[in-house]
Amino acid sequence: MPLFTIEQQVSHKLARAILAGFESMFAEFLNITLGAQSRFERAAWQEVQDAMRQRLQVYENKVELVCAAVRVIAYRELDHSDVWQRAKNDYAQLVADHENALIAQTFFNSIHGSLLGQQKTRDIHRFILQEKYRPKPRPTDSIIYQFAETDGIIDSLRQVLNVFPLRIPFENLERDLKAAQNALAKINPELLTRQNYTIEFGRSLFFRNKAAYIVGQLVDPESGECLPFAIALLNRKNSDGDICLYLDAFMIGEGQLSKLFGFARSYFMVDTDQPVRYVDYLCRLLPNKERFELFNAIGFIKHAKTEFYRFKVDYTKRMPETMKYVSAPGVKGMVMLVFTTPDSDYVYKVIRDRFRPPKTSNRQEVMAKYDFVKQADRVGRLVDTHEFNYLVFDRQRFSPELLEEMITEVADSITLSGNALILRHVYVERKVTPLNLYIKESAGQAFEQVINDYGTTIKQLAAANIFPGDMLIKNFGVTRWGRVVFYDYDEICPLTSCHFRALPEPDNDIDALSVQPWFDIGENDVFPEQFSVFFAGHLQAKEYFDRFHQNLYGVDFWQKTQAAIKSGTLVDVYSYKEEWRLEYFYE
Repeated sequence: MPLFTIEQQVSHKLARAILAGFESMFAEFLNITLGAQSRFERAAWQEVQDAMRQRLQVYENKVELVCAAVRVIAYRELDHSDVWQRAKNDYAQLVADHENALIAQTFFNSIHGSLLGQQKTRDIHRFILQEKYRPKPRPTDSIIYQFAETDGIIDSLRQVLNVFPLRIPFENLERDLKAAQNALAKINPELLTRQNYTIEFGRSLFFRNKAAYIVGQLVDPESGECLPFAIALLNRKNSDGDICLYLDAFMIGEGQLSKLFGFARSYFMVDTDQPVRYVDYLCRLLPNKERFELFNAIGFIKHAKTEFYRFKVDYTKRMPETMKYVSAPGVKGMVMLVFTTPDSDYVYKVIRDRFRPPKTSNRQEVMAKYDFVKQADRVGRLVDTHEFNYLVFDRQRFSPELLEEMITEVADSITLSGNALILRHVYVERKVTPLNLYIKESAGQAFEQVINDYGTTIKQLAAANIFPGDMLIKNFGVTRWGRVVFYDYDEICPLTSCHFRALPEPDNDIDALSVQPWFDIGENDVFPEQFSVFFAGHLQAKEYFDRFHQNLYGVDFWQKTQAAIKSGTLVDVYSYKEEWRLEYFYE
C-alpha cells in the first residue's frame, strides 16, 4: 500500500515547486537591487532607469515560469480543489519559519490565481484574510544601527555618515555639516540644544533615481519621543573630474519623511534580504502610512496588493452602515468611472464600456497607458496605481445612484452575485483634490502657488519623457501637502513620441476664420500654441500660468526637452522641499 496518495504527492511537489520559484524570484529581485550602490557611485543614471524597469518585470516573469512547471507537475490534478488546499497547507509548513514568509505567501496566491483564474480563487486557497496569515510585528534589531548621542546632533550626523562604506569620498563633509547646522538653526533650532538622544537608522541605504538616503529616527530615552529623519546623499564631479559625495538635505519630522515616501514617487531600491522587517520599522517612523504603501515604496508591489486587500476588508467592516460608495468628486471622466467613500483616502477607477467623444481609444490601449505609468519614472508627479482583478465589494455599500451608473456604464467590468459586487478589473489610486475644485476654494498666494506648481508639474514630467496628453486642469490633483500631481492617464505617452509643431499661418481669411483645421495633422502632432484652451473658464489661472510658464506655449521648450532626453540627460527632481537643500546654507 503506498505511503501517500497521488493527490498528496502532487500537493507536496506543488508546494516545493512554488517555494523554489519564490526563492528564485526573490534572488533575482535582490541581485538587481544590490547593484544600486554601484550605479549610484558611478553616476550611471541610465542604468538606474533600466534596472528599475527590469526589476518591475521580475515577479511576473517568474510567475509565468513557475506556472509552466506547475502545469507539468500537477497534470490531471491541476484544477482539483483538494489538491490545492493540501498544497497550501504544505506550503504554510515550508515557509513557517521563513524570513519573508508573508511575501512568499503572496507568491503562492499569484501562482494559484494565474493558473486557475482569479474568479475561481477562494480564501481557502489563499494566504490573505485568516488571522494566522496576518502580519505580526517582529524585532527590527537586525536591520538597524543604534548609538547614543553624546556631543549634539551634528556630531551624531557625522557618525551616521561614517557608518556607510561608499567607494567615493565626500566633496567637503565639514562644509555640509556646517550647512546642516545652519539649516537646523533656522528650521528647528531646538534640536541643536537637545542632548542625550539615541539615534537609530537602517543598516541599508535607500536608493532612488540619483540619490541615496539614510532613514532613521531620533529617540528621547526619557520621554520616549521619536523624531524620524532622512539624510539625502547626492554626487557630482568635482573640479578634477572625480565623482564625489555631498550631503544635499537633512530632513526632520514625519511630514518630510512622508513626502519622501510619497505615492507619486518611484520605488526605492533597498539592499536587504529582510524587507518585511524594514516595513515593520518604517511603520514606526511613519504611523500614518499604511503597510501596503510602504511595501509598495520599496518595490514589493505584488505583496502591497495583498496588504491592500486586507486593508480594504478591514475598512469595510469599520464603515458605518450609512456610509456608501459614491462617485468621486470632480468632473466625470469620459474613459473612467471613479468612485470612493467620503472619508476614504483612495479611489477606484473602472474603465467604461464605451468612451464618450472625442475619446477614440479602446480598453486595451487605456490599460497599456496605465502600464506605461507603472514602468515610468514618476518624478513625484504621477499618482501610482494598483491594478486588481476580481475585487469583491458588498453590494449594499454602494449608493443607489452609483450602482445604477455602474450597471449602465461599466457592465462589462462587474458581476453581481447576491450581495456581492465583483469588479473584474479596477485600478486603485490615492485620492487627491482635483485641481479645478482646489482653485475654486483658493485665493491669493495659495492660488498663485498651485498654478505655478501645475506648470512645474508639466515641465518635470516632460523632462522625464512623459507627455500628459490631456492637460485640462480637471485631470490634475493636489495632495494634502499642496503638491500638484497628474492622475488621468488615457492620453499619456512618451514625450519623444510627440511631434511638436507651430501652427501654420493661414493662406487667406477663410482659413483664418475656419473652425476646422485647414492643414494636415499627423497622429502625433502637438501644437503648444493651443494649450491656452486648457484654461477655459479660468482666466485668473491663465494669468498666473502665463506669468511663470509662458515658454510652454512654444515649440522651442518641447523640442529642446526632447533633444535633452535623446542625449541621455536625466532631470534632477528632489523628494523634499527646495528650501531644505543644504546648498542654500553654505557659508
